[in-house]
Amino acid sequence: MKKLLLSIYCLMLVVLTACEKEIDMDYRQVSPKYVAEAMMTQDNTTVFLSTTQDVTDNSRKEHAITNATISIFQNSRKMAELKHTSNGKYTSPLRGVPEQTYTIDIEIDGHHFTSSSTMQSAPVMNSFRFVWKKMLSERILFADLRIQDQANKANYYFMHIYRNGIGYRWAVMTDEKNPNDELQQLFTCVNEKDMDKDDDDALHDGDNIKVEVRAIDRRSYDYLYSMQMTDRAGTNPIANYEGDCICLGYFSAYSFITHSLVFRRNNVEEE
Repeated sequence: MKKLLLSIYCLMLVVLTACEKEIDMDYRQVSPKYVAEAMMTQDNTTVFLSTTQDVTDNSRKEHAITNATISIFQNSRKMAELKHTSNGKYTSPLRGVPEQTYTIDIEIDGHHFTSSSTMQSAPVMNSFRFVWKKMLSERILFADLRIQDQANKANYYFMHIYRNGIGYRWAVMTDEKNPNDELQQLFTCVNEKDMDKDDDDALHDGDNIKVEVRAIDRRSYDYLYSMQMTDRAGTNPIANYEGDCICLGYFSAYSFITHSLVFRRNNVEEE
């Protein structure tokens, strides 16, 4: 997730294709912006702080921020102050409690940023499987995730599939169209003809698969949904922090569950 978020925040390059003529690009230098990825779960609280990297900066370093003061509040009462551990990562053993709202305050070199999030109850995963589906003349491999919606409330979910410890697919979902019932999320994985290729989308026997499902609040959903749409909109996600200058990223208090399996092609179901 971290690598995915950081790639979104980097200033976008314009990719030119089908053109052999050299073109001089007039890049405008933009001041770095802060990026704060803050997560509170039923286990602990973690924040990653960094700055964006200009398109002309080829150093590829993390741009980590190590001198911030980060505090968590509940109803104006200070609950914890996070400690910097390494490379822009701050942690606290503070655990979130469902239905409680938390506020994060980040101070960096005199700048303050705040955001609030309401902890949700743990989600329920009914099933997860891989399945072949016929699409026109081709067979496509899908990951089929089923979640049992929590009754009598608006619910929002974030789902992330990891392959061998690296993010593979992710999505957000709301129960707006099917409340109080089973919700389905289909992830398109790979065309059958590409399964044996050395391709980023290909799945191979022995791959370790982990699925994480988070129950998130509306603010977190709005941010992550807007992040899904950034490729189409050509902009950064909507702001999740308030402060005296721009801070990208988000703060989410959530409960999560995970499920792990080893991918075996002969276990893929037909549909």
